[in-house]
Amino acid sequence: MLCKDLSNSEPIVIPHILVIDDCTSLQRFIHAVLSPTCVRMSFADGGEEGLRLASELHPNLILLDYEMPDCDGFQVLRRLGANEQLRHIPVVMITGNNDQSLIESAFELGVCDYLNKPFLPVELRARVRSALKTSALVEDLRKQLKFDALTGLPSKANLIERLRDSIARSLINQNCSAIMFIDLDRFKWINDSLGHDCGDDALKEAAKRLRASVRSSDLVENRKSIGTVSRFGGDEFVVLLESIPTAREAELVASRILKVMREPFQIAGCMLYLSASIGIVTCNGQYQSPDDIIRDADIAMYEAKDAGKGCFRFFEPGMRNRAMKRWQVDTDLRQAIEHNHLRLQYQPIVNLKTGLVESVEALVRWNHPDRGTIPPNDFIPMAEETGLIVAIGEWVMRTACTQFAEWQKLDPNGTPNHISINLSRQQLLQPEFSELFRSAILQSGISPSCVHFEITESEMMHDLETCVQEIHALRSMGAKIDLDDFGTGYSSLACLHQLPIDVLKIDRSLISNMASGGQYSKLVDLVLKLLSETQIQVVAEGIETLDQLQKLRQLHCDFGQGYYFSKPIDANKIPEFVNSRRMAHSHVTEIGVLEIPITIPSLFSIPRMQTR
Repeated sequence: MLCKDLSNSEPIVIPHILVIDDCTSLQRFIHAVLSPTCVRMSFADGGEEGLRLASELHPNLILLDYEMPDCDGFQVLRRLGANEQLRHIPVVMITGNNDQSLIESAFELGVCDYLNKPFLPVELRARVRSALKTSALVEDLRKQLKFDALTGLPSKANLIERLRDSIARSLINQNCSAIMFIDLDRFKWINDSLGHDCGDDALKEAAKRLRASVRSSDLVENRKSIGTVSRFGGDEFVVLLESIPTAREAELVASRILKVMREPFQIAGCMLYLSASIGIVTCNGQYQSPDDIIRDADIAMYEAKDAGKGCFRFFEPGMRNRAMKRWQVDTDLRQAIEHNHLRLQYQPIVNLKTGLVESVEALVRWNHPDRGTIPPNDFIPMAEETGLIVAIGEWVMRTACTQFAEWQKLDPNGTPNHISINLSRQQLLQPEFSELFRSAILQSGISPSCVHFEITESEMMHDLETCVQEIHALRSMGAKIDLDDFGTGYSSLACLHQLPIDVLKIDRSLISNMASGGQYSKLVDLVLKLLSETQIQVVAEGIETLDQLQKLRQLHCDFGQGYYFSKPIDANKIPEFVNSRRMAHSHVTEIGVLEIPITIPSLFSIPRMQTR
């Protein structure tokens, strides 16, 4: 029922009051007093009838008598409080009992006010007016909780309610539904580089595109399905598709979403390119709770990210096992950091002209107490995803600097000229990283010029401006910067001289394909010629054969690294290896490159493993 506010044309919803009281004369009195105040009223003669009407009518206010024959007011209050749909309705208790403990108990059970019989009309109107204001505030709050303030989409709490209803309907009607968990790829980059206001604008635009992609009555292959888009939190959205005949319909909607998310975003005068990763769960009555559905959709979404982002994956039971494994790795890795289960190995970098060891690259290894040695590819991505890479990176830097100082003290002739330390983008973007490096240098006593920091090409180009600032700070302290994995990322040959680097490391994928000739050899040749007149030195990664070595010598490459020279070895073997290369070099009558790799017996027992 609506009435008009004469001050404007907006309709006003008339409040609905439910009176639960078995006294007919009191009902009549309340009706007479409140009728002129523009409210609707319904009456129940007892507690059971009142609860039934409350469920049907969802009133704005309940006036509840304490003493009734079928069940008292406290029983009604408890049952109202146990009902998620009714517990928010304000209740004013009506009682003729002045016992203060009774009144306290009523407030504990959730009443917002009380009236002592007999009461005057003015008192009734005042209490009702106050309670209705409370009801209006509660309803506004419920609306705020139901809808996301930024995007206007249904909120996470709203989604949970809809999922719960959807599960109940699917159990009854055997309808198929699909839940899509959507995460915007690279969204954090917008917040980090352009600011949170631009991030909010991107989220609003993403919500707008999702609304357009998933209508409330969506047509999928000429079949109607009910579609709901919700903002789950941050840059995560959830789409619920109900009454779909097969999973094929969900796939079509997901493809439509991926397409619109790939289109450029115009934010703050900038053209931004994002994508979305989507995990999909189809539900045919096998789920009992919203949490289980969202968990599996989230797991599938991470599978989509692992597959390269910008795609979708349907949930499969095996994914849950992989997710549990990732969780276990994360937990164990945190304990490994705490209990010092990480260690370093070092892979030599050799001067291709003299055969001498120029540097060693520090590579982190994890000795799990139960699972043995865990390859870096199994835990480094997890560390980067969770932020643990920052703690691991600091430990590697301090340990490597300390180890270099120990080599210098024990055997200066068996110490490489430099030590290379891998640096993640997360570390580099830490405001205090330069000070952490200064602290590591002071603690170990080595010269900062002995340290090379390696950062991958893709990591540097991802946030070039900020990275360049931090790199200049490190170089001003004396450290050298190596651009790692060149050939797998973004940078072009033309802009290499603009990057603040000292060393370029050509990725192993280019070196391993040189034997086939063609574009790979030409590219390596072009890089070497381009940098021959600069101060940038070149390291070829992944040298495994004599043919590769000879080809690189012909192209005048400066340095090389790979299994042809040595696998990563323990710290105590480094002086022996450095000296063996030095001794072999001293027996060469004419200075030149060593054709045969110099090894030491203990190296043959080292298992083949990843170098990063």
